[in-house]
Amino acid sequence: MEAAALSDYINVINQKRLHIGMTIRSLARRANMDDDLLGKTLHGKRKMTASELIKLSAVLGLTLEDYPVETEKAV
Repeated sequence: MEAAALSDYINVINQKRLHIGMTIRSLARRANMDDDLLGKTLHGKRKMTASELIKLSAVLGLTLEDYPVETEKAV
């Protein structure tokens, strides 16, 4: 199974954040993260860690089903 691109995961987080009207600063505070680092992550200027993905998902109410998954193509 191929993993979806990290940018796809960031897009899901950004879309959910914007949909509920949450600022980056507010999301960072709720996830106990530095807002400057989160801003850089959400704008593609730094890589997101697995623990950050988990924290952000919890705050935004996202589950694994909300993220894209590419299935392995038959040969």
